[in-house]
Amino acid sequence: MDPKELAQQLRKPTGEAGLEVATALNESNQELYDLAFEVLNLKPRQNILEIGFGNGKHFSQYFQAQPQLNLTGVDFSTDMCEEAMTRNSQFIEEGKLSIHCAETSSLPFQENEFDLILAINVIYFLDPPESHLQEIRRVLKPNGSFLVGYRPRHSIEHLEFTRHNFVLYETDVLVDLMESNGFKVSDQKTKSYQKLAVDETEFEVKDACLVLQK
Repeated sequence: MDPKELAQQLRKPTGEAGLEVATALNESNQELYDLAFEVLNLKPRQNILEIGFGNGKHFSQYFQAQPQLNLTGVDFSTDMCEEAMTRNSQFIEEGKLSIHCAETSSLPFQENEFDLILAINVIYFLDPPESHLQEIRRVLKPNGSFLVGYRPRHSIEHLEFTRHNFVLYETDVLVDLMESNGFKVSDQKTKSYQKLAVDETEFEVKDACLVLQK
């Protein structure tokens, strides 16, 4: 898969190639999910929304951390929604999880609906970001938290696939963007380590979680 095609699949996994990329992302994103769960303090009966969940492999991690959650996922890839529904059919049948196929810029939810919203390795694809961020803020409860999991520009800009369909951010630029859209920073956490990218390039990863409040 050439870098441009890979970038397109990372943005919106589609078809057989998309399923393969989503499987690779499960491993690639695991450390970032683990960092997010270190930051979060999940509580029983919270209403949680994950934006851009891929094939839904990580949904079970929420319930391992806190079994009594109301979890919702939204993704604009029909193929990923179908795969996630198949993978998580038990959670759906138990009424713990609902999955929606929709654009982040037009979320199918009421105002002030969620206690917590997460977007892991999604921010690069919200372009232009303002309409997406305003929708996220609309459906977040007052004093609710929005966790953005990302890799700063300097950590991944040398990877060829990030030159296509990615908007990369250093932390200060991302903070400015969030504050200009009505969010305030409540916490930050980072972690660095060596790993292979989905194109087999070895690089030092810097995972970062930015926690914001409405």
